[in-house]
Amino acid sequence: MRAILFIGCMPLHRDIPQVALLVTTSNDWGRRIIKGILSYANEVGPWHIWVKSDESGPARELPGDWHGDGVIARVASPALAADIQASGLPVVNVADFPIEGFSAPCVRTDDQAGTRMAVDFFIDHGFRHVAYVGSRHTANPVWYGSAFQAALSLHGIRAREFYFEGELSAQAGPFMEWLLALPKPVGVMAWGLGLGRMVVDCCMEAGISVPHDIAVLCGSYDDLLSYACFPALSGILNPTELIGYKAAQLLHRMMQGERVPCETHYLPPLGIMERLSTDTLAVEDPKIAKVVAFVKEHAFEPIGMVDILRAVPMARRSLERKFQQIFGRSPTEEIRRIRMDRARRLLAETDLPMQQIAEACGYSTYNYLTHVFKQVTGTTPRDYRKRMRLVG
Repeated sequence: MRAILFIGCMPLHRDIPQVALLVTTSNDWGRRIIKGILSYANEVGPWHIWVKSDESGPARELPGDWHGDGVIARVASPALAADIQASGLPVVNVADFPIEGFSAPCVRTDDQAGTRMAVDFFIDHGFRHVAYVGSRHTANPVWYGSAFQAALSLHGIRAREFYFEGELSAQAGPFMEWLLALPKPVGVMAWGLGLGRMVVDCCMEAGISVPHDIAVLCGSYDDLLSYACFPALSGILNPTELIGYKAAQLLHRMMQGERVPCETHYLPPLGIMERLSTDTLAVEDPKIAKVVAFVKEHAFEPIGMVDILRAVPMARRSLERKFQQIFGRSPTEEIRRIRMDRARRLLAETDLPMQQIAEACGYSTYNYLTHVFKQVTGTTPRDYRKRMRLVG
């Protein structure tokens, strides 16, 4: 079965580039890659797109009855690499690991930036105990775990590790024992959504509270599957649609005869989508815990240090010193962090007007929100929304 996608509702014509997309349509990653490609094609098109809609795994070969101008593929097997090389067609690779002997321009997520983002997230939430769950099924989860350890080492922390071999279900018992033995509270980084789900399932079976004892963060995020788990899974928002867009941009240049270097283009993750599985802060000091609870409840109101000290009476200098020791920032900076997290979510997930977003985040004017947002992120709210929705 084939799904033929027409861009621009124009009839098939040989002047229209014929492009094959060899990525799966059975998961969110593949569909987002295709969405990014179609967004670029809409800008420069039309393109006539060939997609194999029933492909549940990595494509193994080019379509036998297809004669086209270019290919965007997740080149995940030597057989597909050989088939594409034999075709002589321009190709852009969107796989997250290389095939030996295959050379083509590649676009992928900057996983090293993602591991640093995950480490910063756990540190910002006060975790000093961190763990990593990966698989040895492919090289990428092992490499990811090493990069995660390297980012943690900058903070003087080493993650406890658990790597699955073979079927996950066959190792549920040892994995549950490992989870029980972890010091609590602990932040757990799971390489993929399936492993994140395994963490939650085993915690539920063992009577471990998520997120209060174990906070779970996944190396990827899926709008649908993240909510198929309770508590819903937090994850790193990878730039999947941007990868598709960039891949189409490179292929377009190649189809026009331009020589494009066979190098890898790394796109950084867009941020962390925080859901219930990480909705906690690791705090042992009872007074600081009360401060955190107060700040979390009232962060979007016009509060300051006077209000915090009224709610939790203690010496201001002592509060600021302890808070800084635990979180590496002041209570005022924590209020700003919470507000910026909400601003990012509203900009990415809603069509609310900018002034309304400013008020929802505790700022009286959009200009003030812009000033603070640019200080924190290096970009304006409008530019951030545009980047998040570039292919949306």
